[in-house]
Amino acid sequence: MAADGIDPSKEGTDWTGDEIAVLVGSYFLMLSEERAGRDYNKSEYRRGVIAAIGRKPGSIERKLQNVSAVLDELGVPWIQGYKPLPHYQDALVAVVEQHWRLHPELFVAEGAGPLRVRDEDEILVTPPAFLNSNQEQRPVAIRRLVGKFDPAARDARNRDLGRAGEEFVVGFERRRLERAGKSQLAKDVRWVSDLDGDGYGYDVHSFELDGEPRLLEIKTTCGNERTPFWMTKRECDVAAEQGGIYRVRRVFHFHNEVKMFDIAPPLESGLLLTPATFMAVPR
Repeated sequence: MAADGIDPSKEGTDWTGDEIAVLVGSYFLMLSEERAGRDYNKSEYRRGVIAAIGRKPGSIERKLQNVSAVLDELGVPWIQGYKPLPHYQDALVAVVEQHWRLHPELFVAEGAGPLRVRDEDEILVTPPAFLNSNQEQRPVAIRRLVGKFDPAARDARNRDLGRAGEEFVVGFERRRLERAGKSQLAKDVRWVSDLDGDGYGYDVHSFELDGEPRLLEIKTTCGNERTPFWMTKRECDVAAEQGGIYRVRRVFHFHNEVKMFDIAPPLESGLLLTPATFMAVPR
């Protein structure tokens, strides 16, 4: 063992289950501090992990980013500064699942709005090319955990998250139009689901710069752009009927570095729509 606590013999070797448990435990201690709004020192925690397992700082940093990547798949905000890094071990997924069962409160997205807001010119992006990719191609371990955790169902139940996402989009649309010198259009942006009710099949009535209306159905998650979400039959019907002006506004990474993009009808061209529930009528 070197004087700095690093064991050179571990270089290039796979992490053991015990080592992963130490690192993930440290990650969730930091996450609990961050969620509570308390100051903490990442370097101090990292030194503690080095002392416990003898791995190099770079290796530990990458593994902490792997934990963020698992949380990202679950639609859970990760620690600021540990941007998700994919290609993690199945053993890491298993340890994260253990912490989910022991500390479910850390897997709940709380707060009224984004923790970090980027330059507004960088928030609205183009839809990713792989949006319609097959989720079944992910590793079995993470697919199994996502199936148990069900981020789509959790986000659908989280009315505070949905409302916060809608409010954020309303403000964004008004500021976008104001910056373009379209003050009257900005004033006419309407939060339909808040003022008029949920039955219209969209949440926000906004405009393009030329005055063309946009009917925006807001879908918000704390996870990445591939996190599943639910759509109602009413929303799909309105998308088909108003295809020229209807958009699904996909808001993601809401409690980290919020971004969003629009999905235009036909929805099947940008989404894999899978029947999830059925109305059953006795014969």
